[in-house]
Amino acid sequence: MTQGSRKPDRWSSAGDLVRSFSYRTGTANDKLTILSSVWDKECGAFARHWTLVGVKKGILYVRPKSSAAAQELHMRSGGLVKALNKYFSRPWLTAVRTTYR
Repeated sequence: MTQGSRKPDRWSSAGDLVRSFSYRTGTANDKLTILSSVWDKECGAFARHWTLVGVKKGILYVRPKSSAAAQELHMRSGGLVKALNKYFSRPWLTAVRTTYR
């Protein structure tokens, strides 16, 4: 084995180990965690009629429990997007869509 192809030791001290950690910033999982934690607060009494399903390409998918809840969600979607985006450093959500799956 030549010197150039030999792997260097991973860590020589505890400080090297700590410096090798990479910290997550702004990942999708962090955003979903924030979103699920503020969902009930921002939806208020409607949170029990709307179930958060997920986010795909900035579109928030919500499952309403009834057609009346779906209509209410549709009417409040603009304000809901604005209220939820205030928890992120950059606006992440662009629209709300209903889903029944």
